Amino acid sequence: FRKAFRAGASDRQPPDPKTWRLHAPRGGTTEPLVVEFPEPMDHALLMRLLEVTDRKANAIEGTIEVDREETRWRFTPRQPWKSGSYSLTVGTILEDLAGNSINKPFEVDVFERVTERIARETVSLPFTVQVGGGT
Repeated sequence: FRKAFRAGASDRQPPDPKTWRLHAPRGGTTEPLVVEFPEPMDHALLMRLLEVTDRKANAIEGTIEVDREETRWRFTPRQPWKSGSYSLTVGTILEDLAGNSINKPFEVDVFERVTERIARETVSLPFTVQVGGGT
């Protein structure tokens, strides 16, 4: 048996949340918050490392969908959106398909002390829900 593979150029660029496009929903609706990525991301990590919170850091309950070959994440709230400020909180261990995470590229020699405590680092992307239109 033979299996042929074709490799492309190496990808050593970590995902940058500043390049993501957030499409805020309209207040009073259950329209989804939509996040578009410039490259495919790891599906399983997208399902567990992104969270929507209100201005008091309370998690918003809802459902998640990942589509467009892992370049779009959609969050539909269980209750209609209220006008106000929200954040999309992202765990920095989120990876693209090359294994690059938000906080470091995949191919890095890391000689650091191992700790017994695992810290979860995050970045937050603010967005605003307005009645009649999103931002």
